[in-house]
Amino acid sequence: MDELIRWLLNYAFDNGINYILTDQISSDVPSCAIPSKNTIVINTRYGNRKELPFTIAHEISHILNNEADVLYFTGFSNHSKIEMRANRQAIKLLLEYCNCHDLSLEPVQFLENFGIPGTFEDLVKEESARYYLG
Repeated sequence: MDELIRWLLNYAFDNGINYILTDQISSDVPSCAIPSKNTIVINTRYGNRKELPFTIAHEISHILNNEADVLYFTGFSNHSKIEMRANRQAIKLLLEYCNCHDLSLEPVQFLENFGIPGTFEDLVKEESARYYLG
């Protein structure tokens, strides 16, 4: 997992995204992206440590998707669309990691290895098919 986290952080750096990893804030404060500052803040104490790679990829994706700093002020419908775009982009980013490291994982293995919630299995299948066909 450390190699994957290092790869994700290097990816962020290579794409002009600053990152702050911290264990100095409360464990109930989620990680976030601040697109106007090209910065992600990763709370390493939040949630399950196994989900950290997906969390990092998700926050990087908010920056890659050129989102504004208004997420917390939008309605549920817009919030949901923004989060789904970030989830989709995060899965694509993790598929890129697999490609770079010659990893071939079935969707369930992919979910487990990268700490992705099981509710995204269909999204993983869809993006995997696109990635390997496209």
